[in-house]
Amino acid sequence: MGSSSAPRGIRTTTLARLRLAAQGLLPVASVGERLGPAADPAAAVRRMAALQSQDLQSGLLAVGLRTRAGTASGVAASLASGAVVRTWTMRGTLFTVAAEDVRTFLGLAAERVMRLASARHRELGISEEDVAVVRKAAEERLPGRGMTRAELFDVFEAAGQPTASQRGIHLISILSHRLVLVQGSLRGRQQEFRLADEWLPPGPGLAGDDALEHLAARYIASHGPVDERDFAWWLGQPLGAVRGPFAAAAARFETVALDGRTLWCAPEVATVADSRAGARAVVALPAFDELAIGYPDRSVAIPDDYLQRIIPGTNGVFKAMVAVGGRAVGTWTKGGRASAPRVELELFEPLGPAASAGAARAAARIEAFWAG
Repeated sequence: MGSSSAPRGIRTTTLARLRLAAQGLLPVASVGERLGPAADPAAAVRRMAALQSQDLQSGLLAVGLRTRAGTASGVAASLASGAVVRTWTMRGTLFTVAAEDVRTFLGLAAERVMRLASARHRELGISEEDVAVVRKAAEERLPGRGMTRAELFDVFEAAGQPTASQRGIHLISILSHRLVLVQGSLRGRQQEFRLADEWLPPGPGLAGDDALEHLAARYIASHGPVDERDFAWWLGQPLGAVRGPFAAAAARFETVALDGRTLWCAPEVATVADSRAGARAVVALPAFDELAIGYPDRSVAIPDDYLQRIIPGTNGVFKAMVAVGGRAVGTWTKGGRASAPRVELELFEPLGPAASAGAARAAARIEAFWAG
């Protein structure tokens, strides 16, 4: 479906708006049913392919904001049903993904991630024999039930495997990368681990170039405009490995250009460039949201002047941010009681009346998510 003519040039501010649209963060009234928020949490997760979720509460909110009238209880229900799960899928990081996609992601990522983590495993004294012990213990204790991390650590300790000094979480990560464990239902503010073969749909998932092309198409549709370098970084794979599959997937999409760089996006996303849709849209996003962290170049979503205020010390810890037109203009924090949460905004620049009203609505949207 890609155009044979030269891609139309866009500016950074337009790119930010197009990515807002692709990620389902603009209202239906602005962009229509196809680009608006998803009907339910599982559909929102499938649309995004994967949502970074190393912080559980931020991960829940990231799903909810991409769902029409999404609430914390609604996202929790999608986890309890098994439709979506949270696990280590790529880059050694936790993501929320559709249950049917887990095997495809891990088939690509597990060996590479575990190889990169092997030195740390040696420092922690984790041998293959130790992994076999905790695997046997988990497979004996988990059938038909879930356990929190603390409960699983107790099982490991009882089997003679220490869990202090991050050893326990690395053992869980190894079992998760080997598709023994996956995280399912919430229990309070904790998430239960389940046996992957009980919790995930059967089947091997896609592999090799088929998997790469499939995920490239999903990434372009949900994160575009993007290019092969963005995809390689997001998936944690070498550029050379993804180049061919990305090109095959990209042939079905439209192109735009920024500073001589060709980027691909869904046709309906490209049409947003012809309007002002999203230019004044205000969204309040959780820490580690895909809009900021789903690309190697953070400057599209975070202007250089604000980088240190969103990522202090550029240490990889992202604050929750407020964005206008897909570009950060402030941060926010949540306070109040669980039954009556309150969002406090810290804006970096004055906003006009319309944007100020939008910021108030964005804060209220998050309060409604946690109260629901």
